[in-house]
Amino acid sequence: MVGKAFFWSLKILLLSLAFYFLYLKLDSIELNHLQWAWTTQSLYYLMGFLLLWSLNLLFDAQAWSIVQSILHPIKLKTALVHNLKCYGLAFISPMNSGEIAGRYLIQEKPYDRKKALFLTFWTHAPKLFSKAIVSFGILAFMIPNQGLGMQYSLFVLLAILISLVLYLRLERVISLLHEKELWNRPLKDYLIKGKPTIQQKLAVLAINALRFLLFSSQMALVLLAFKPELLTWQLYWSIPLYYFISALIPSYTGIDFIIKGTLALYFFDVFETDALSFTLASTAVWFFNWAIPAIVGLSSLKKVEIDRLKRKRA
Repeated sequence: MVGKAFFWSLKILLLSLAFYFLYLKLDSIELNHLQWAWTTQSLYYLMGFLLLWSLNLLFDAQAWSIVQSILHPIKLKTALVHNLKCYGLAFISPMNSGEIAGRYLIQEKPYDRKKALFLTFWTHAPKLFSKAIVSFGILAFMIPNQGLGMQYSLFVLLAILISLVLYLRLERVISLLHEKELWNRPLKDYLIKGKPTIQQKLAVLAINALRFLLFSSQMALVLLAFKPELLTWQLYWSIPLYYFISALIPSYTGIDFIIKGTLALYFFDVFETDALSFTLASTAVWFFNWAIPAIVGLSSLKKVEIDRLKRKRA
């Protein structure tokens, strides 16, 4: 009961902060700058957007199939169906609790269900680390162009190395936390001895790094379709940085567009550009990559799976 109260309090707090900062920003937003227009190239950019959207879903399914293979192998089509169901359950629940439930219900064997927490962890850890590594790489590339010294680029490159080493040694870090009892969580549930292998970790990390770039490029394609003069190379490479920062904010998938949209208004305003257009573009990306798959996933849930979830909650 305390857990539910905490999640609801956090949800209300996040929404309140988002609306407060949005309110502060409303006075400085100039709606007359929002002049999106259809051009002869718009259709091609939107087709490219849909292609990247499809690839994003397929690569996410490929990453999940690798994680699931720790227990037993599955086909890519099955992995896609699994992900859609988890998208749907995550969409209507706080934090990742719905996804953990989704990873639980799609397992057929009781032992595999006990490792739902482990599988969810190794689904999300590569996503966060890949975003960090790609973003640090972009910063290392951009820093010299901003007139800053090379020492800053070397510092960022060091951050990339540390992130990679930490990612590859995550199970050792978790084991230490468990042995020292430094975290009041069932950390043993995050561990399967010898799994995932180095090859599996690197494969999932690489797939998620590619997905991160595809996801960021989707926003760029929306802007190119309706306001191409807005997108400079500097702004293009700033999009992954925005998504990396937004990934660090705890949120709820169903209201993600409000919180991340407010962040976009402030983040892209730093570049003295039309931040509102970036906000609308990020909302479009959220709608296609989360809302639509979640709706499909919820509609695909079977009665036996819903009953299994009810029994688990009871």
